[in-house]
Amino acid sequence: MTTKFTLIRHGQTEWNQGAERFRGRADLPLNETGHAQAQKIAARLAQEKITAIYASPLQRTLATARPLAEKLHLEIQPHPGLLDIDVGAFEGMTIDEARQAFPEIMEKWTTAPGHAKFPKGESFKAMRTRIVALLDELAPKHHGETVALVSHRTVCMAMLCVVLGMESDLFWRLRQDNACINRFEKRENDFVLTLMNDTNHL
Repeated sequence: MTTKFTLIRHGQTEWNQGAERFRGRADLPLNETGHAQAQKIAARLAQEKITAIYASPLQRTLATARPLAEKLHLEIQPHPGLLDIDVGAFEGMTIDEARQAFPEIMEKWTTAPGHAKFPKGESFKAMRTRIVALLDELAPKHHGETVALVSHRTVCMAMLCVVLGMESDLFWRLRQDNACINRFEKRENDFVLTLMNDTNHL
């Protein structure tokens, strides 16, 4: 029996534009553009037979999920497995600031992310482990159903690495724009990706 997943990256926040900053567990709201994107996601998916919506517990993901939940008359189920990677001491830094403060860690994050660990934060390996645990939990729970997951860029990209069987160090070969939609299926013992980084609804 197949379980279908619709994976959504949250809408835009102020830290996603201009001098982009490491967000991690910072509980940022959507900006005006982000709220408009959430409405467009809901309009795109309103006729889908989605039976459950899971989201990272942070407000930017919950706010992205809310219009869809309202259209489908579903409750949003916060799940810690969908939380953004904990960037620890990097939180709030721009890319340039992080390069100046932690050059060796930034080098590893950009060239071998699967081996990176943020100071006072989480390692990529730990994040990938909880993503696998999330999918192992939800796939059998929702056999024959379609489930929506609303998360963050890093988690979405890492989840797609899992789905595609890619090594974590190939992480940067994937792209996830704000408010994009991905689709994949769990079939027997393997995954099949059917859509990636779709933003046509925007």
